[in-house]
Amino acid sequence: MRTGTAELLERFRQKDRRALAELLTLVELGEAPPLPGPAGYPPIPTRVVGITGSGGAGKSTLVGELVSHLRRQGQTVAVLACDPQSPVTGGALLGDRIRVRFEANDEGVYFRSLSTRGAAGGVSQAVRPAIEWLKAFGFDVVLVETVGVGQDQIGVRDAVETLVLLVTPHTGDEVQWEKAGVLEVADIVVVNKSDLSGAQRVRQQLTSALSLGPQGAHVPILSTTAATGQGVKELWEAIEQRQ
Repeated sequence: MRTGTAELLERFRQKDRRALAELLTLVELGEAPPLPGPAGYPPIPTRVVGITGSGGAGKSTLVGELVSHLRRQGQTVAVLACDPQSPVTGGALLGDRIRVRFEANDEGVYFRSLSTRGAAGGVSQAVRPAIEWLKAFGFDVVLVETVGVGQDQIGVRDAVETLVLLVTPHTGDEVQWEKAGVLEVADIVVVNKSDLSGAQRVRQQLTSALSLGPQGAHVPILSTTAATGQGVKELWEAIEQRQ
């Protein structure tokens, strides 16, 4: 092992956040060293939750509210936000993530944007190894936010333990629900912006569509208004029950 790599890993073991950032950059480049083994740095149990949905569903706002809720509970949180690739830099197009609100000086929160770099499925190929590094660092919860997804973009499913699908009262009609592949793999469905008209109609459509799927009535359908925090506590309780 090169001297620089050994020093980097030692800083990582000492919970140096800059070392974590450097290692995640190496993960994106495909140049990361092997993850420290259990004998030297045992991982702690970490909840890994995916948040997916179409563009404009309120994913970033909901992630911010979940972070606030978890921090009030004393849990540390890492967020991996998958963004489109910038045509200029090749990095994450929305890397500043101004829509996600959290205290910048809070050492209990870590935020990282990952460019999808054209990968299919709505997530970066670096997501899975990045999650393992965040687990090893010791975060209690890892939240993975996908880009706006289509019906066939379900790559996040295999990377997370619980997948939350966001929809809104303006999502679409029954035909769209019946052919929405991501609906079949969601563990929890959330009607966000539930203060808007049509929320109850969408809930009824979801109930009907899910009754035809493999998971049937076992998929909870919840309501949130992420902009105000309404329903976020109940959503996290449902996530804990699923895990």
